[in-house]
Amino acid sequence: MAGSVCGDGYLLRRAGNRLMVALADGVGSGPGAQDAANACLEALATVSVGEIAELFEAAHDRIRGTRGAALAVALIDPDRAAVEWAALGDVEGVICALLPGGEDTVPILQKGGTLGVHFPGVLSQTQPFPPDHALILASDGVSRRFRDALPTARMPPQEWVASCLATFGKDHDDRTVLAVSHQRRHP
Repeated sequence: MAGSVCGDGYLLRRAGNRLMVALADGVGSGPGAQDAANACLEALATVSVGEIAELFEAAHDRIRGTRGAALAVALIDPDRAAVEWAALGDVEGVICALLPGGEDTVPILQKGGTLGVHFPGVLSQTQPFPPDHALILASDGVSRRFRDALPTARMPPQEWVASCLATFGKDHDDRTVLAVSHQRRHP
């Protein structure tokens, strides 16, 4: 939201050979939402990276007493061309092929709840994340219709994010889109 603090936040963290990608969306907007999202991400920045459920538990414990937050976490393992991920609350995630003829999109499994307030556990899953694919995370300030116009090789993820926010961002809500692409390594 223009002129105010943002209640969304994200974290990229290397954890051994994996990359942790997290998107937190604090409940509501303004400083209270920002405090909740920041506390959630601070917990993820300092906790030992193990199982997905443990990451959510650490974030839940850290943000008790705040408004709470929705959270999506993905652990990308490029060596295995796989991602383990989960979401709690109103955050979206999808894996999509960047090249024509790629596999169908794969959505993240979401579970209802609010970290810091009501944590019923998460449903983690492991999905293939091969080269020439992108992982997209979005807060609820972005319409779910963003899935109708995912990035392609013609529009790289970094350009697509700006277009996505302009097209699908809600004017009166904090909005964040995070795109991570898996590119082939060239010798």
